[in-house]
Amino acid sequence: MRRPRAISPEAQQGNHPTSMRRTSTRRPGKPNSRTIVGGLLVSTAALAAFLIVTGAGGTPQQSIVISRRALVAGERLDSSTLTTTTVERKTANSFHGFTTIDQLTGAVALAPIGEGELVQRSAVLTGGPSGPTREFSFPIDRDRALNGDLRSGERVDVLATYGSGTDAATTVLARDANVIRSTDAKSGTLGSSGKLIITLALASADQLLDAAHAAQVASITVVRSTLAGDTVGTRSSTTGPLARASAGR
Repeated sequence: MRRPRAISPEAQQGNHPTSMRRTSTRRPGKPNSRTIVGGLLVSTAALAAFLIVTGAGGTPQQSIVISRRALVAGERLDSSTLTTTTVERKTANSFHGFTTIDQLTGAVALAPIGEGELVQRSAVLTGGPSGPTREFSFPIDRDRALNGDLRSGERVDVLATYGSGTDAATTVLARDANVIRSTDAKSGTLGSSGKLIITLALASADQLLDAAHAAQVASITVVRSTLAGDTVGTRSSTTGPLARASAGR
């Protein structure tokens, strides 16, 4: 018969010596080539986006318009007289200038501008007609000017009626005149007076002379011609029955 194996006190108590315990440790796996390439692509894309936003690693940049040469008051601006330069965006915002030459095409210098100087908004007149014109402002009743529904850049025909009643005569002062601006006329501290102040671009000195005279002695009517296209009337004036009879017409 076999002799029973002696059991140690540690085994009887369920405690194993520390030296007898097995510990299991797993070494982290090495990243494969696909993981490495993917990480590089993400990092490269993030770097490229950062450089684009910050201007190749510098501060954000902004273009501003400056003059190519010295400009005099009254000179028209275009790509031959203007160019752009790049400055820090914060600096450009503080200048309150223009960012593209297109914004100034057709504008007029209101004051001398030195070569290489920033073109400031206060130094130019923008939004006007591109050709040579004379600007003329006059008051007009709202009901004779489309109740004030006129905007800058629209085209209008300007009519003047002389006299009153059946012997009145109406003539065309200007056709397709460009509206520079239209504002409410003020009457002291009471606000609007019921009249408008309309500023038009007139093509000739003769139109200006006729318009200035009509503003003093005639009743002026403004007709929108923005959507008139190429339609042109055959007459430039008309008279009442009495005026036609006295003229033998």
